[in-house]
Amino acid sequence: MRTLTASVIIPTLGRSVSLRDCLESLWSQTFQDFDIITVTEEGELAKLRNEGAKRARGKYLIFIDDDTVCDPGWLEWIIATFDKDESIAGMSGPSFITSEFRKNRDIFRNPVIKWLYDQLFLSGRAHLPGNITESGAWTTGAANKNCSYEGPVHFLEACNMAFRREVFEEMGGFDEAYKGVGDWSEPDLAFRIRKAGYKLWFSRDARLEHRPSKSGAFKKRLHDSRNRMANYELFASRWVKPCRQHSLYKQFLKAYYALATFK
Repeated sequence: MRTLTASVIIPTLGRSVSLRDCLESLWSQTFQDFDIITVTEEGELAKLRNEGAKRARGKYLIFIDDDTVCDPGWLEWIIATFDKDESIAGMSGPSFITSEFRKNRDIFRNPVIKWLYDQLFLSGRAHLPGNITESGAWTTGAANKNCSYEGPVHFLEACNMAFRREVFEEMGGFDEAYKGVGDWSEPDLAFRIRKAGYKLWFSRDARLEHRPSKSGAFKKRLHDSRNRMANYELFASRWVKPCRQHSLYKQFLKAYYALATFK
């Protein structure tokens, strides 16, 4: 069986309309040497993504969500970024969310909570993509439509992340100790890749639009506070140095996840 340049892996559950729009954007890509792996089983996301990777034929493994719409040149830019720098093991790009869809995304749903999050935990880096601050919180700049950052990052956007296959396999893929909807399994893999000496990159031209949907896995994510908090505790135990800001952030997350359960 011929090896392809890339495989696009899409876990999907109960989002037929969103998935249709996503697939249409892939069929319209300027670069076409790739296959599409849709993972339709129910289960824990880290494991489902790994299963998708095993089915893939591509040299590069690219993971997106089923509620994303990719720019026509999205895949071409991903391939070009890998080709120009062999030290790049993984890459990401803007995953912007318009005002229409921000109400469907956890951290953007309440503007007051988002403002507090930025002020307390992001250390003036809210505009940047792909950063984990000293508090253990992640920056949200990739969701801004005018995101123009180009450079190294700590982690890749969960709905727009690409890896060299050999590095993904060397790392053992996503750690299946992260349960439920897999929160924090993505930055955990990114940190393991960086610890091994590889580079992660953010390209402003590898753009897609994220349209968070309230169908399918949305409620599963919303009402999974126990696993989501346990996942963060696992990530933090490995990668975050204890400090006052980190303790405050953990309390923020506990309260946030508990409140989300009742929405």
